[in-house]
Amino acid sequence: MLMNGYEFNPEMYKLVARNVVKYMNIKNVTISYLAKWAEINEKFLDKFLNDNTDTIISIYDLYKISVILEVGMNVFFEE
Repeated sequence: MLMNGYEFNPEMYKLVARNVVKYMNIKNVTISYLAKWAEINEKFLDKFLNDNTDTIISIYDLYKISVILEVGMNVFFEE
């Protein structure tokens, strides 16, 4: 999507979800573990990561996930 000269990825949430799963696999972390320690509803997190929809996650929740996975938030946005 092009807006005011900027191009935005309309599938950004799906990209973020794929990258979170990638780093979960690297760190051998389950959805249950991540949900518990990030204090995110497990059903919501599962839907965000696996439903392949545009489920919205907050910046704060994404930050908590990055801390638990020991990565910078920027890696979730890399294509």
